[in-house]
Amino acid sequence: MEVGKVIGTVIATVKHDVYEGKRLLVVQQVDLEGKPQGPVRLAIDYIGAGVGDLVLLGSAPGLAADVFKVKKAPIKDLIMGIVDHFDLGDQLVMTLYDEMKE
Repeated sequence: MEVGKVIGTVIATVKHDVYEGKRLLVVQQVDLEGKPQGPVRLAIDYIGAGVGDLVLLGSAPGLAADVFKVKKAPIKDLIMGIVDHFDLGDQLVMTLYDEMKE
């Protein structure tokens, strides 16, 4: 799993059937200091995340097929949770309401 910040949404009128009724969000992975890390990714949301949310991303092989109960799912990244905050030891590292650092 990875932590990311939702930075946008995608609207697609023509798409694969498995995407029907599911939200597609633009997510920037962040490091432990909240700085952008790696490329921007598209992820299917099935928990109700929105722009500005700090989220848990999962991309294990077959994960989306299991979650959505389909034989084959052309989905790489899945939003699996909204993070309220996380800390390392006794130090608060990031909260849902922190801005992404440049």
